[in-house]
Amino acid sequence: MQSVLKWCAVGAILALTSPGFAEDEVSPPRVATRIEMEPPRVSTAPPLTVTSKPPLKAIRVEKHAFHALTNQGNPNNGQQLFNRQGLTRCTICHKVGQAGGDIGPNLSSIGGKFDRQHLIDALLHPSNQIVEGYRVTQFALTDGQITSGIIKTESETAIQFVDNQGDLFEVDVNDIEERKTSDVSLMPEGLEDSLSPEQFTDLIAYLETLRYGDVSLEDGVAGAFRAPGGFIAQTVVTGLTAAAALEVLPDGRVLISEQTGQLRMVKEGKLLETPVLSVDVERNRERGLLGVTIDPNFPESPYVYTCRIKNRPYTHHCVSRWTLDGDTIDPASELILLQGDNQAYLGGNDPASAQGGALHFGEDGCLYISIGEQTAATPARALNSLLGKILRINPDGTIPQDNPFVDRTQGKYQSIWAIGLRNPYTFAFRPGTEEAYVNDVGGNYEELNVVGKGDDAAWPRYQHGPHNDPNFVSPIYWYPQACICAGDFAPSSWPAPWGGRYFFADFVQGWVRAINPDDPSQVLNFMERTQRPVDMRFAKDGTLYLLLRNAWVFDGGFRTGTGALIAVRPSSLGPTRVAEGTSELDREWIQRRAVPLPPPQAPQQPDGRRPRRFRR
Repeated sequence: MQSVLKWCAVGAILALTSPGFAEDEVSPPRVATRIEMEPPRVSTAPPLTVTSKPPLKAIRVEKHAFHALTNQGNPNNGQQLFNRQGLTRCTICHKVGQAGGDIGPNLSSIGGKFDRQHLIDALLHPSNQIVEGYRVTQFALTDGQITSGIIKTESETAIQFVDNQGDLFEVDVNDIEERKTSDVSLMPEGLEDSLSPEQFTDLIAYLETLRYGDVSLEDGVAGAFRAPGGFIAQTVVTGLTAAAALEVLPDGRVLISEQTGQLRMVKEGKLLETPVLSVDVERNRERGLLGVTIDPNFPESPYVYTCRIKNRPYTHHCVSRWTLDGDTIDPASELILLQGDNQAYLGGNDPASAQGGALHFGEDGCLYISIGEQTAATPARALNSLLGKILRINPDGTIPQDNPFVDRTQGKYQSIWAIGLRNPYTFAFRPGTEEAYVNDVGGNYEELNVVGKGDDAAWPRYQHGPHNDPNFVSPIYWYPQACICAGDFAPSSWPAPWGGRYFFADFVQGWVRAINPDDPSQVLNFMERTQRPVDMRFAKDGTLYLLLRNAWVFDGGFRTGTGALIAVRPSSLGPTRVAEGTSELDREWIQRRAVPLPPPQAPQQPDGRRPRRFRR
């Protein structure tokens, strides 16, 4: 009972102390007065028919949402509203560029992550979807005190957190009696009470323009692609729905997995109308049909491998092998190679997210699969769970007996090859090595890790970002939270300085970068302002295929038909094999030389402050 009262008290504290949108004082509490009640009297009047009406708040929310969906808005006015602390207070919690607070997520690229409908929902219903890493944690201390905040760093001995005023505190782990994560955002509801529908729409229009790169408000949402000179870019196909991953066949055909359960084929520059395969999946946020690859001996071994999330008999990862015959797959050819854990028992603040799902063959002929930890954290380093791991199996589903944890595990868990990952969205093997370059989605930081047999990437032992513990893998490249995805090694046929580099992209910020595997401090910008890239692959002829999703996770506001496949190729290699049926990229292509990026900076305390000790 005492614990329940503690958490009730925390809820009251959160409700009263969350930063509001208007500078109003909290009204003093009213004293309860006892009222003597008369015995109820029986009425002889006929019953009344009561017609319920929506509450005024719901009407205002609906009015603001409708106006923002049906009007463009003025981003210049929206920027002024964003910076008015006395009205919106956005800059108290959020940064854009270098200005603003550190309590909430950095919004510098929010327009690259969310489309308009999701921006509207995020502002009007802030607790519907809380960005991982920014959930409020409530602490009940051993001396009876209650406190709460957003955790910034955590070690075995102490936790540092930021409260709703932006103050940094530290508390000893031994002083914590109990802790729990709140489902209530630190950002309060009620923005519609402070802004007119027109002002709200202007604010949405401004947030929509916030994307990576030097985008002016006049550029609007689209802006322009940017890349170095000497390359040809072509739009191969459009109209893809929930694009998730791609694979290129030796003859130039391209397989594309759509999260909704369809495996599509691009042939001779055209998207075939009939899917190659339609499979049963759970369509929920990041669950669905995720990864696709082909047998290393294709077409002699005409096998296609997929990773998907099924919801029967329970929600779990399912890795399957199929036989491709021409441009179709017979569903009866499925051979299930591996079935994952029942996700219902594994927790997570947002268990339908952080699913991973990529699969690729290594040079040893084994199939490697990446599995996310569904925001549950703890299973990532447990050997009785497949979550937060890279797995390794033979092409027929058997488990290699030289896997690193075979002697410490049983059954399907013997497939574990590397541990301690959060959401390894995709990965690629460096040619000629057994080194997997793994894109691990943050955390407070996005990470690029070089992972080998039996390695531990430290999540959640260490928050994302670099560390000096020799017992764990530390990232070779990292940057503040966004969404690292898509990765492959450029062939040596690409001109200097691009050949042999590892290319990777960011879903939120829309760029493509290339890192020198021999010197990770050498990172170059290759493309900017792409529309939510999710995967890439270099074909045998040197073409780089970039898969654009241009949509957020699969939910009630999901848009269909937004995805596209782009082909990029050095002009020195001549036209692409899919040139027939393609068109030039319908955006300005600004040629410029490759620009080296500054090396990543080690994580700092917010604003360089020293944490205040939370004293008992």
